[in-house]
Formats: sequence, C-alpha cells, structure tokens
Amino acid sequence: MSGYMFRQRCRPQGDYRIDQILEFLALIQEAFQCPNLYDSNSRVVDLKKESLLKIFEKAAKRLLPDLGATEFFYTIAPKKRDNNTVAVEIHTGTKPGEVLIDTYNISMDNPSKLPKFDYFCKFIEIFEPFEAFVAETDNEFTLDSYNRQHDIPQFSRPAIIRGFHYLDETMAKSIGGISYCLKAPAWHVEEFCNGVLIWLVPAPFDSGNAEHLEAQKEIMDYFKMPYSKKNNS
Repeated sequence: MSGYMFRQRCRPQGDYRIDQILEFLALIQEAFQCPNLYDSNSRVVDLKKESLLKIFEKAAKRLLPDLGATEFFYTIAPKKRDNNTVAVEIHTGTKPGEVLIDTYNISMDNPSKLPKFDYFCKFIEIFEPFEAFVAETDNEFTLDSYNRQHDIPQFSRPAIIRGFHYLDETMAKSIGGISYCLKAPAWHVEEFCNGVLIWLVPAPFDSGNAEHLEAQKEIMDYFKMPYSKKNNS
C-alpha cells in the first residue's frame, strides 16, 4: 500500500487564517501524538499567534505577498526525518482574484501513520474548504489526477473521487448537487459541514484492493467521470 496525503483546498480570502492554523496544528499534535512540531531547519516551532504570524509574513516576503506564503512543519525534525515523519504543508494568505488557492495538507508516507478519520472531519470543520480528501499516492498517479485537475478551470469541480472525499455545496453542485451526491453508490454518504462527505469504503483506500478499485470506478461512472488513465499522447 502506498502513502497518503490529506488535502484541503480553500478559496483565497487574503488572510493568513492564523487562528485556524493554530487550531489545526494543535490537532495535528493530538492526531499524531507528537509533543513538538519542527520547521524546515529542525527548530521547534513556537505555536503562538504572534510567532506564527511572523513566520508567514516572512515567507510571503520571499515571494509576492499577494500570492500568500508557504511553510512546512514536521512531526520529526527534518535532520532526523524517516518514514514515520508526517509533513504538514500550508499555503495561506492568497489574495482573492489570484490563480493560486490556499491549501492545508498533511503527507503520511507510512500508511500506518493514518490517524482515525474523525480527525480529518475535524480538520474540515476548522478551515471549511471547498474540497478535501485523503489521496492514496499510487491511485493519484494511476488516474493522472494532477493533470486531470489542471484541465479543470479554477478547481471548479473534482477531478476524481477518492476513498474519503468532502465537497462543499458549490463543488457538489458541479457534479449534480447534494441530493444527487447522497444517492451515490458508496459505503457511506452524508451531509456534512454545509456540503457532502463521501466514504467510498469502510477502510483506507487501497489501490491494491480490487474491490476498492471497483467501488471507485462505480462512483466515478455515477458522476460521469472518466475512470481510465488520461491519454497524454
């Protein structure tokens, strides 16, 4: 089984969302049972509002402030990083009207590091993204999700359906609406956080599991999404 990434995509609002980030990082510590978080230089991060604001303001100055700031946080100091390291990538502060979006992602190269999925629901409630999902690395590659998504203007609809996938009301409308989503052929679908949450199978999605792949194909057929890998020739 390959690694996983939890992705959250938020519409730009020109704010660093420091209060939400503080809540997010505290929940990261709880979910992964780590007493400290570290920056890219293996220093312990001071998880206080003033300190985090300085971190993101400094990062924004390295680029164009309108494009926001990107910072990484780790559950294990990078100089000691191993397969058990969980990495958090935050891109925040993008001004409205820019091409980029704000993202709050968690990378788990070791599948055993996946926390209870209740934590992913809590992360969604913190940021209220327009889309969030747990992506399995091999499945993303096989279905060419990156290029599929970039063929869709301004992230206006999902590229594929993952094993755990949240869509806000606007994104749900792009594939038929909340009522239509609630009838999708999945293990569990529910209204959640002013949108819809799809649990494709009652376990982490495994691209080595034929039943999981069949369930993904069935739901993508339901939403009229091509299931085969994109032909780039």
